[in-house]
Amino acid sequence: MSPQTLEVTLDPTLKKKATKVLNGLGLDLDSAVRVFLTKVVATHSIPFALAEEPEAYRFNARETKEILAAKREARKAAKLSAPFTTAESLISHLRQARP
Repeated sequence: MSPQTLEVTLDPTLKKKATKVLNGLGLDLDSAVRVFLTKVVATHSIPFALAEEPEAYRFNARETKEILAAKREARKAAKLSAPFTTAESLISHLRQARP
């Protein structure tokens, strides 16, 4: 069967914000929609809760940026040669690895 096109009307701000978040996760908008629909078919359900999210789990724009920056930094941290046998050896390594 040949691929078909799905047209969705979105608020431009929502699309821009979603695209930014998804790019940070290594996905584009089309791939994210395919992942979502694949999960719907596999589970015969919406793959997330539709209830209102508790305030404690919401992040503002600044917090989201910080989380994504920390994720990028964690990827860079692959320079660590673990496992460390003691906390002191980890701290020593980190002090030597400073730029």
